[in-house]
Amino acid sequence: MCFLAVSGVSDAYRGPAGTEALIQYVTTRLAQAPDIFYGHGSINAEMEAWILVHGLLEQKVVDSIDVHFERIVDDCLSLRLRERIPAAYLTGLAWYFNRWFDVAQGVMIPRSPIGEMIETNLRPWLREPPERILDLCCGTGCLGVMAALAFPGTSVTLVDNDERALSSARSNVVRHGVSDAVEILKSDLFDELNPCLYDVIIANPPYVSLGELELLPDEYSHEPRTGLVAGYDGLACWRTILMKVGEWISPRGVLVGETGSATVNFLNAFSSYDIYWPVLDSAVRQEDGGFGVFVADAETFLR
Repeated sequence: MCFLAVSGVSDAYRGPAGTEALIQYVTTRLAQAPDIFYGHGSINAEMEAWILVHGLLEQKVVDSIDVHFERIVDDCLSLRLRERIPAAYLTGLAWYFNRWFDVAQGVMIPRSPIGEMIETNLRPWLREPPERILDLCCGTGCLGVMAALAFPGTSVTLVDNDERALSSARSNVVRHGVSDAVEILKSDLFDELNPCLYDVIIANPPYVSLGELELLPDEYSHEPRTGLVAGYDGLACWRTILMKVGEWISPRGVLVGETGSATVNFLNAFSSYDIYWPVLDSAVRQEDGGFGVFVADAETFLR
């Protein structure tokens, strides 16, 4: 099983209950707890409770909602409160743009607002359906999987340098039935790719600065440091990507990237690039007033 189980079950909840009652119970407990951070797939206590309960149900840890299931929920809730472990790690599943994705411990939890852009087929930036899509730093593979679903017949390549991430990505490719469209490669960014031009390159690399890391809520301590930190200013990966992307993007291609909390540093460092910053419903507004996600067409890198 993917979920975490612990001994010492709490007696706080007893008796038969349906799904909604369990969700309300978890919501109340979360809301009463101090310093709980929501941001790994949820935005508040109610959403976190929904993800926890339905994630365990999706994993089929029991055949029905009974006292045994209530105890499993209570165990996981206790871990969430005590250890600040995000719900996705407790269930082994992340809820991302209305889909479940497998996520192992040690793999970044899906939350990129780039998913919103893929949901709308990258309109209006993509002028025609892509033939090849590359998902750099793919993690669970959620963005590449969504791209394969959004663009049937397109060849999608998922790339990461972490074997745990690639294992989750393989599971998600199978879970969503896109094995025929997706290849998965272990590579440090572009290093191990076969020569090819991509019509869409999706990049969500680490972008947390060393100084910012120390200020993050406890929940982030359960994610891999290598998936978060990118040097003193959060741009170590982005410098490499922008230096090399012109060799891999097709003349009609687009680069879709996330800079998150490093957006101000990114703007200062790469002010000469012709980049568009869309307004997204699912993104948190950054210090510069933008949403930490950008789009740039191939001309920006092929000059």
